[in-house]
Amino acid sequence: MKVLLVAINAKYIHSNLAVFSLCRYAKERCKTRDIEIDIAEYTINNRIEEIVPDIYKMKADVIAFSTYIWNVEYVTKIATAIRKVMPQVTIWGGGPEISYRAAEFISQVPAFDMIMCGEGEKLFSDSIIRLYDGEEVKGILTCDEPLSMDELPYVYDRLPDFDNKIIYYETSRGCPFSCSYCLSSVDKKTRFKSFDIVKEELAHLIENKVKLVKFVDRTFNASHKHAMNIWQYIKDNDNGITTFHCELSADLINDEEIEFLASLRKGLLQFEIGIQSFNEKTLKEIKRVTDNARLCEVVNRLHEAGNIHIHLDLIAGLPYEDIDSFADSFNKVYALKPDEFQLGFLKVLSGSHMAKMQNEYGIVKNESAPYEVMSTKWLSYDDILLLKNVEEVLEIYYNSRQFDKSVSYIVNYFETSFKMYEKLGKVYDEQFDVGMNHSRIKRYEFLYDFAKDIVEDNEFLKELLIYDIYARENSKTRPSFAKTDNDYTAKVCREKNISKKLYHAEFFEYDIKEFEQSGRIKKCGKVYLFDYSERNPLTYNVTPCEVVYQRGCLNK
Repeated sequence: MKVLLVAINAKYIHSNLAVFSLCRYAKERCKTRDIEIDIAEYTINNRIEEIVPDIYKMKADVIAFSTYIWNVEYVTKIATAIRKVMPQVTIWGGGPEISYRAAEFISQVPAFDMIMCGEGEKLFSDSIIRLYDGEEVKGILTCDEPLSMDELPYVYDRLPDFDNKIIYYETSRGCPFSCSYCLSSVDKKTRFKSFDIVKEELAHLIENKVKLVKFVDRTFNASHKHAMNIWQYIKDNDNGITTFHCELSADLINDEEIEFLASLRKGLLQFEIGIQSFNEKTLKEIKRVTDNARLCEVVNRLHEAGNIHIHLDLIAGLPYEDIDSFADSFNKVYALKPDEFQLGFLKVLSGSHMAKMQNEYGIVKNESAPYEVMSTKWLSYDDILLLKNVEEVLEIYYNSRQFDKSVSYIVNYFETSFKMYEKLGKVYDEQFDVGMNHSRIKRYEFLYDFAKDIVEDNEFLKELLIYDIYARENSKTRPSFAKTDNDYTAKVCREKNISKKLYHAEFFEYDIKEFEQSGRIKKCGKVYLFDYSERNPLTYNVTPCEVVYQRGCLNK
């Protein structure tokens, strides 16, 4: 009997931990039987007309789909097509997107014979064995008893199979919190993998110099001891290359942890911190227990250390959050100066408390996945469209980290940061067609045109934009507003006997570093040398050094 696990990922760099865990666990349990279990991974960018023939050619007896909010429509179409060309095949489904509405889904998509609800490793392998032994496996099956985390298989023993992909790794399941919009709150009992096992598995990833490991634990620091043990091990065995990403609650980080975290290599850790809202009534309604004062204190102290990439989230569309309240939350997050600021929109997930309350909250959502909010009692569709514009320009002009100096100058001329992004988003939407991609230089030119009549010193704005361009890359193209390049690069590189490929030198009338440090604008006339061999691991930008050009000689 041949079983095929199918994953449809959002991007090529993603891997599906679930199918690999199910596959490895089932292979161990089925090893005494004539059962072959394989995995097929695709992305939503693959055409269905390509995926269906590929699956068909594998001639599996059982095809099991891993289903999520981003791929459910793809999976539905693929399974329906497979059923037509393979009428005798057994088709199973699992994953959070269908397991919380299994009865509805299986009635709507008759191509599926069985839906697995809950934790899948044991349920999947039991179902394979039952089918192999001649039993009928149909309908809705539910996992009643979760596995010990120590029983979960390690799936990365063949790391070359995951080249150029993010490694997803879990040390716990469940979440101690009860946020009404999240499915993790359904499983409130948090279970942890033994630290001795975690050490052994992390050692393998570190020894093989994996670039990025994302812990999929819903609240990584739910246990102080568990988190500190792992962070200490990562520090003690740092290979100088691997970065570890943790999703956590900042207000749970204590002073001991802050002091320890400040000692880590720059770029060793990334923290994703879900703030979601600063509106206390909203937080109470969605059952999100957060000490916002402590959260801000912790984020500021982590930011001061400057060695951990900080990602902060807000969610638009939550109850009791109107446009003014959301703007207030936005301004407070912006003031924390995160390395990445994600403005997300509420997804009304099947099985969540939010889904049960959608009528009371007046939520109008898109009926297709990802079931994103379109309006609420407090936010109109016009408000949502305004925030969509803000989201787009926030991604371009903040999260890209390619406009750091120029945006930090422009924002001073607005009452609040939200007001700036609101206006920037409106103008951007008016000037550019939906979905149109623009060159980096075009985006700098747009920002200059947007701000030139707003800021006090146009020439200073131009220089900040030029600085931002070369802080990211040795651009061969200059924006239309830039002065002619006097080729200081050739002069500096000749003096220092260095290659022009890795360096750019630019003369600035203004002292950019003085502005960065104190906010003061003053002229001084300096040449900055941008060295592209060394980048900030948090922003990917380079920090130029100052050089002096006098009487034909350049001295550092």
